[in-house]
Amino acid sequence: MSDTSLSFVPFPPVSKLAVIGDRRTAAIVAADGTICWHCLPNYDGISVFGALLDVDRGGFWRLGPLARILGGQHYRPDTAVLVTRWEEDDRILELSDAMLWPDNSRPGGLDDRRTIVRRLRCLKGRWRCAMSIEVRPDFGTSASATTAEGGVQFAAGLGRAGLWASLPLSLTENGGRCEFHLAEGEEIWSVFGPGEMPVEWNPQRAEEALTAVSQYWEDWTSGLPPVKYRGDMIRRSALTVQLLSFAPTGAPLASPTTSLPERIGGSRNFDYRYSWIRDASLSVALLSQLGLTHEAKRFFDWLEGLQPGKNMPLQVVYRLDGGREMSLTKREDLSGYRESTPVELGNVAADMVEIDSFGYLADSALIFLAHGGEWRNEFWDLICRVAEFTVEHWQDPGAGIWELTPVKHFVSSKIMSWVTLDRASRIGEKLGRTDNIGKWRRAMDAIRDEVMTRGWSEQLGSFRQHYDAESVDAALLLIPVMGFLPADHPRVRGTVEQIESRLMINGFVYRFVTSELPNQGDRPLGEEEGAFLMCTFWLAHVYALQGDMEKADRLLRSAEALSEGTGLFSEAVDARGPSLMGNMPLVFSHAEYSKAALATQGGPPTPSAGDGGGHGVQVSRYGRPSA
Repeated sequence: MSDTSLSFVPFPPVSKLAVIGDRRTAAIVAADGTICWHCLPNYDGISVFGALLDVDRGGFWRLGPLARILGGQHYRPDTAVLVTRWEEDDRILELSDAMLWPDNSRPGGLDDRRTIVRRLRCLKGRWRCAMSIEVRPDFGTSASATTAEGGVQFAAGLGRAGLWASLPLSLTENGGRCEFHLAEGEEIWSVFGPGEMPVEWNPQRAEEALTAVSQYWEDWTSGLPPVKYRGDMIRRSALTVQLLSFAPTGAPLASPTTSLPERIGGSRNFDYRYSWIRDASLSVALLSQLGLTHEAKRFFDWLEGLQPGKNMPLQVVYRLDGGREMSLTKREDLSGYRESTPVELGNVAADMVEIDSFGYLADSALIFLAHGGEWRNEFWDLICRVAEFTVEHWQDPGAGIWELTPVKHFVSSKIMSWVTLDRASRIGEKLGRTDNIGKWRRAMDAIRDEVMTRGWSEQLGSFRQHYDAESVDAALLLIPVMGFLPADHPRVRGTVEQIESRLMINGFVYRFVTSELPNQGDRPLGEEEGAFLMCTFWLAHVYALQGDMEKADRLLRSAEALSEGTGLFSEAVDARGPSLMGNMPLVFSHAEYSKAALATQGGPPTPSAGDGGGHGVQVSRYGRPSA
């Protein structure tokens, strides 16, 4: 299908994508009014709108101007209600999108609903508009559409889904469509979802439903404390973390998308619709820092009941229902986002050895406990299991934070092993459970000695990526961020200087030089993959710990500018543009952004007790107890 025959903008820039959701699944809404990604029944289900990854075979639901125009996007303050706005001369058109019933539990009969409500309203002038929809489960043939009282019914392998609209649609070969005019003050409503009966909807009910979901999110964000600087962005990050949790279990999702590439036209196209222990721990740590320990507790309740991995107390990543299998399917038959193939469904990371994850988990648990979280003995049992595993296995090579092959002795993995034992020891002290602390601290000393010798390169004047390498990695910034060494330690300053000179382009930090590792490509820095945003946020955090707020602010502002009004961050940035790339939004990016932003509150943060870096200490800046 040619671009000119499409009713929507194909493959919009990642910065022109935003998310709505009900904490069971999500929908990606492009700035032309197209829902181009939506899976049922849950985040990791089959796509029914998949045009983001194949414009011909993926379904879509567009509502907006007849002309294919990208508007501006923002959220209603303190809500997950997305607003897309088009302004031309003396005309303004506004689309509001949301998903209903995001509560942890729902009234009877609503558990299986995944309902999207949309309102298109003319605020000024007169607009010629259109709505078109094609439902294509799993990139297959269009679901059969039949006229029903009040709208259209779609029948497919996923069951029946209903579309209601406040104006009639005509059936097309592949779905439904209508064209219409809106004058100032006029509006139309539409609702779509599995199990929905069009006859049951009307404008009043749709408006009440949109008002109710807006109120739900306003009530939720009212529990967040005031933050002096970047408060709106931190609140948006916290809300995004909550939006992308799985309500039935409290498990945070890494991202609602798959296969948005780390390089346009490349093959680094991964499925992030699962719960990584690392990403999830960072997410709930943020919520605990902001006083929402009741939300974090649901994650720990879920976590302690999971089955262990094949080789570790917990595997690297789980399905949102706690399942361990995520078999990988590569859809070579799909075009991919801007011809970036293959499209991947599933993920092989579950079988990797990534001991780093336990450091994030233990850090998150200490933050949860320090901020008054309701602790259970089972949480301590889990922390003991990962600490004991770390004592036994910290000397083994692994895939590292970036899940690389072949396995190596990555320095950042040793750092996070130290973090696991440090946080476990401190939790034990708080609980009066000190039996194992001596053993853990002896292992910490051994890790420190080895990192300071084998992890240091005299040639570079920096810590190295892995033992015997003469290269650096942005994950070395975790050394001061996680408190292994103070941020002003000479070796930390030397490492920062090497990262600045070797891994930065236009103020954004890349993970590493891909050509310096096997199987990672041989293109120059900036051409093989984007600059992962969490790396830039780590550097901003380190600048703040060093007291250089001007540098920290500059990095954060550069990233904030790319979110274009929504406050959303993807996985990476093409720093040469710059432009967002990778799966969108990514909770890892939001969590690290917030940690860095909190570190800039009112001056250099007070170091945490122990080793000069740290977890959660910034919270004391706005009236919460320091850890």
